[in-house]
Amino acid sequence: MVRIQLDLPDEQVAELDSLMEETRITTRKDLFNNALTLFMWAVKAKKAGRIIASVDDEHRVRELVMPSIESVAASPLQKV
Repeated sequence: MVRIQLDLPDEQVAELDSLMEETRITTRKDLFNNALTLFMWAVKAKKAGRIIASVDDEHRVRELVMPSIESVAASPLQKV
C-alpha cells in the first residue's frame, strides 16, 4: 500500500468538504476514489473517440474542456 499526501490551499479543502457534504461522501478517500473513477471513465471515452459532455433537459450540449483529457489520443480499438 502507498500513502499519498496532498498539500492544498484552505479554499480548495473547503470546496472538497462542500462536495463531500453535497454528495454524502463521508471520507476524503471515497471522494478521491469517486473522482478517479470519473476521470478514468472520461479518459477511456476520449480514447474511444467520444466527446465528454453534459446535456440539459432542452438538449443543449456543453463539452468538457480539460487539458488533461484533451491530450488523450483517440484509439480506434478502444470501446467504452
